[in-house]
Amino acid sequence: MNKLGSEFLKEFDNYERPIAFGMTKRLLVMMVGIGIVVSITITISLMGLSEIFMYLVALLIAPPFVIYGLGFDESFKDKVLFNLKVQKRAYITEFEEGEEFTTDDFKSWKKIKETDES
Repeated sequence: MNKLGSEFLKEFDNYERPIAFGMTKRLLVMMVGIGIVVSITITISLMGLSEIFMYLVALLIAPPFVIYGLGFDESFKDKVLFNLKVQKRAYITEFEEGEEFTTDDFKSWKKIKETDES
């Protein structure tokens, strides 16, 4: 049986449900990732290492957790799949090959008046 709808939109049954603390799995992973990044940066600053190293570590570790947590990965994947999918379009026209138009083809030869003169 054929399924109605789009192949690019999620089905209604596939939406994520809250797991713990009213958060979905994605948000939970993002919060854990942010916690890891904060703990690492605090550890680096307490050890007295350079701030550039702390910022570099934070900028390398945090984005994957944030991208996954906010769902940007799915929207990016959907856009890429849409652009890579072969799309066949068929158009029905009444134009036949070999038929050429002249300048007189689009003139109205009938004496048609738009007002009633009775």
